[in-house]
Amino acid sequence: MRVKSRISPAELFFVLVQTMVGVGILSLPFQTYKAAGHDGWISILISGFLIQFIVLLIWLLCKRFPNLTLFDFSTLIVGKTLGNVINFLYIVYLLMIVGYVFIVINDIFIRWIFPETPEWMFLIIGIALLVYGCMGTIRNMVSLFSFLFLFILFLFFITLLTFRDPVIDVRHLFPIGSTGGWTILKSTIEILPSFIGFETLLIYFAFMKQPKSFSAVKGAFSAVFFVTLFYTYIVIISTIMFSPGEINVVPEPVLYMLSAIDIHILQRLDLIFLSIWGIVVATTIISYAFLGSMGISKLLHVKHKTAVFLSGVFVLFITIASNYNVEIIAYEEWVEILNLTFGIIIPAILLFIAIIFKREAASCDEEK
Repeated sequence: MRVKSRISPAELFFVLVQTMVGVGILSLPFQTYKAAGHDGWISILISGFLIQFIVLLIWLLCKRFPNLTLFDFSTLIVGKTLGNVINFLYIVYLLMIVGYVFIVINDIFIRWIFPETPEWMFLIIGIALLVYGCMGTIRNMVSLFSFLFLFILFLFFITLLTFRDPVIDVRHLFPIGSTGGWTILKSTIEILPSFIGFETLLIYFAFMKQPKSFSAVKGAFSAVFFVTLFYTYIVIISTIMFSPGEINVVPEPVLYMLSAIDIHILQRLDLIFLSIWGIVVATTIISYAFLGSMGISKLLHVKHKTAVFLSGVFVLFITIASNYNVEIIAYEEWVEILNLTFGIIIPAILLFIAIIFKREAASCDEEK
């Protein structure tokens, strides 16, 4: 099945940024500080560089099968049976990410904004949003994501207000590198899942106007670079805002530091930030669910709308089942392992097999 809609490198930039910037941003400073202390921002930069390398590997794999998604070329590389097994596992993975995002966002909203609202209410709203957001075409999704990129910029401008707080102390960043090179490198592996979303390129690259041209990967590189700088900025302002003893016990430093800012015309900046953050996270949900639905449509030979409903049912099931049986921390650990598996290991294996056995599309209809 060759894709028909096309997106430009600039549009891929917006899609990938909206997919990557999600639930992890609130707890990222806490996690990086636990892993690498005040040098966590260095680990973020190194992780961003590694992700660029992984993006390049994914592009090298996808360029061998221009205009085909992972759900199409997996069967060309490893055969129909094993390829369909891989496709099924990727569908489950993509929808499990959606379920994980649902659980985290529900937990955050209940603890910070709506403590009396039942959790099932958020779940129903989320599923309705998922189904509605995924019903359109990829062109509709790209247009939506391009507009909602403004909300990420709003998040950035809101955090700039923290520099009004007199407790900020840049000395919390020094001495740079004192936690040790090994600790920083080791924490890099732990932080890699914070960049979750890059693996969606296994499908999005097929929609590029010239998927075999290096220009196709420039949008992805730019997106990862932007996300790396944004994450580094968030970690740095959190580190200089809290003392070493405080940040170790604050699971969501970004919200806590915003709640401490007092502006006469704007109060509770943390709630304003959360409201905008919820919109940004919704795009992550739509992106993953859209790709999962695309996989279901391909695997079961059903129409896209039917696949979207099936995705909604699956996400509803795993969210309810996980909510009552699995702690969020345990779910996060699963997501980290699954992201390394489906984002790095399997694509690397597929690329290796494709090169060794010279597997590539027989022809391409690449548009000029």
